[in-house]
Amino acid sequence: MDYQGGSGNGTAFYCAPDAALTSSSYYQQYSQTQFKAVDVVQLKANLGNSMASAEAAPIVNYLKWVLDMVLAVTT
Repeated sequence: MDYQGGSGNGTAFYCAPDAALTSSSYYQQYSQTQFKAVDVVQLKANLGNSMASAEAAPIVNYLKWVLDMVLAVTT
């Protein structure tokens, strides 16, 4: 687990329900959207706007997992 409670293990991503990551605006947005309804262009833009930092790693791992799952069900 990272410091925000997520585990960046690709498609096996896990986040505890009470993890700090669940407070993220990105988490709030995508956790309320079905995978098939996610706007891939916007999701990629969110990833592109992220920083390559230790602080951003938990949300980047989450967004990458969402992207992987969206592509798995839409392509």
